[in-house]
Amino acid sequence: MSLSDVQEFILRNRRKLVFGLVAAVLISLALGFIYQEISPEVAEEDKLPSFVLAEEPGRVVGRVELSGLASVDFPTAASVYRAEKLDLTFTQADAARWAKNFGSLSSSGEVDTPLGKIYVFAKKGEELAITGNPRALRYTRESAGGTGTIPDGNTAIQKAKEFLAAKKLPDPSSFLPTVKYLSAIGERTAETTSAEATFVEVNFSWSVGGYNLLGESPSDMAIRVILDRDTRVVYLSYQFPDYSFSTGQEVPLLSFSQASDALGREAQIVLVRPVGDIGKWSISDSSNLSSFSPEIARLVYVMQSGGELLYPVYLFEGPGRALGNDVWSAAYVLAVSPQYIKEE
Repeated sequence: MSLSDVQEFILRNRRKLVFGLVAAVLISLALGFIYQEISPEVAEEDKLPSFVLAEEPGRVVGRVELSGLASVDFPTAASVYRAEKLDLTFTQADAARWAKNFGSLSSSGEVDTPLGKIYVFAKKGEELAITGNPRALRYTRESAGGTGTIPDGNTAIQKAKEFLAAKKLPDPSSFLPTVKYLSAIGERTAETTSAEATFVEVNFSWSVGGYNLLGESPSDMAIRVILDRDTRVVYLSYQFPDYSFSTGQEVPLLSFSQASDALGREAQIVLVRPVGDIGKWSISDSSNLSSFSPEIARLVYVMQSGGELLYPVYLFEGPGRALGNDVWSAAYVLAVSPQYIKEE
């Protein structure tokens, strides 16, 4: 086509070309307006501080497999809550009164910490540590696992509640319980199936806005109770509810597909427990995963250590691999849309 042909084409179709150009400009402006309506500019004072955990979390450095993860209808928005620490402290006399509920334990000393005192009571095979501030109890009892049959989930929950009631601890009925089966406890805690378990762990978490409230890991619960095969409690960690919570601003949340896509880039691995044989497992090993296949996804609130805000977070749980070991892992993905988080 020659230059004269091009000029003739333009002259002959100039109205259509002008109309097309104007239409393209209008469509572009309309799309820009719609995008601004969908993703409005967020004022800096309305943005939340970055979600940063006190301890460096692990990462998924390999493959994320989502085929076993069922889709979940997450809400499109959620409130951010503010936590206020209540001025409550256990004195030595308070600790002694609580110790009486655990039987004939004798005082074995006090430990000074930057936050306050820890009062220790013990007898052969048992120990109770009571933290003054924040208020908490930790009870341990020696056990080789017992000789009975490991209880099912409902029985374990009921036995845990009975133990708490017998010790006159606040009723956890309003808390949301979960059950896990363990082949070993302590520094080498490992998960397994109910058929192969030596211990069963019952976790109770506070709930805020209808969702579980967790700490810097899913094991950082309000109450943890571990029972052996004979349904004897061999471990108790009880955090007293020393906070009041108030509703803050409402923020939009990532969709299920957006949260799933973020797993490989932004997931913070906050729990890695070996599964099965743990002979070669080291507690100092990295918590990075070479693969992760989440099976469960749910919305929770997370309170950072020393923080004042409760962040909506997606918790993904499922099997993975770490340094050649089969593990059960949990990952946090911040649920808040990125434009509501300050860049730091």
